[in-house]
Amino acid sequence: QKPEKLLDRIITASSKTGNVILDPFQGTGTTAVIAKRLKRKYIGIEIDKKYITIAKKRLKEELL
Repeated sequence: QKPEKLLDRIITASSKTGNVILDPFQGTGTTAVIAKRLKRKYIGIEIDKKYITIAKKRLKEELL
């Protein structure tokens, strides 16, 4: 898992609002959460159902 501050810097430096961020190894969804905060669209790929459940919960909480 990458630190949120690092992902924030990487996504901000390499994309613009509305761009799509691809994370082919989504894990717990940290990249998707940061992309959402920065008003980017995102695509996450994960095969482990446990991690998918965690990522969905994190993204849902980000809406609140």
